Amino acid sequence: MMAAMRRIAALPVVWLFTLTACWFDDDTPTGPPCEDDVLGCDSNLDDFEIDPSCELEGELELVLGQGETTFSPLAPGEVPNINYGFQGGQHIWAALQIHNPATDYPRLKIDITVSACSQTNCTSLDAWTIDNTRQLVADETTMTVTPEGWFEQLRMLVVVDDYAFAGRGKVEMLVTDPCGRQGYAVVEGMAS
Repeated sequence: MMAAMRRIAALPVVWLFTLTACWFDDDTPTGPPCEDDVLGCDSNLDDFEIDPSCELEGELELVLGQGETTFSPLAPGEVPNINYGFQGGQHIWAALQIHNPATDYPRLKIDITVSACSQTNCTSLDAWTIDNTRQLVADETTMTVTPEGWFEQLRMLVVVDDYAFAGRGKVEMLVTDPCGRQGYAVVEGMAS
């Protein structure tokens, strides 16, 4: 009986070790869900630089969405769905379309911020806490071009914690192209 109790008491430690080994190593995590992520949960920021010869100006037109295999645009008041992993973790599949891309420069630096609000009034900036952030560079090897000529990036995994339990979630994206043009978009709603 005592041996069985010791094994049961050790389970949370084993589970915590397994979870932290997956997400908090110094190296890039491996295994699910990172094996399905666009970059295997890697950050490739060294692959991005501004091209001074590009003369395009203006803001990028962003459409935020969700999707691991197909793009689903987010309606007003809608945020990406929460996916639950077999080890107890939660994540979202962020997705993005650029409607006025620099087609000669198929590369984008994408900054994603996921925030949560557990208060009854979320109108104040102080009510929100940053749950997680992710930066990555999308290029011609990861993006697709839609029939309309838009750049589309799927399978951007962001691990979440508070977002899954707070009630309200917010996803913000800041996108920069090699011409130095930027676009910003935000969605906010009930997280589920």
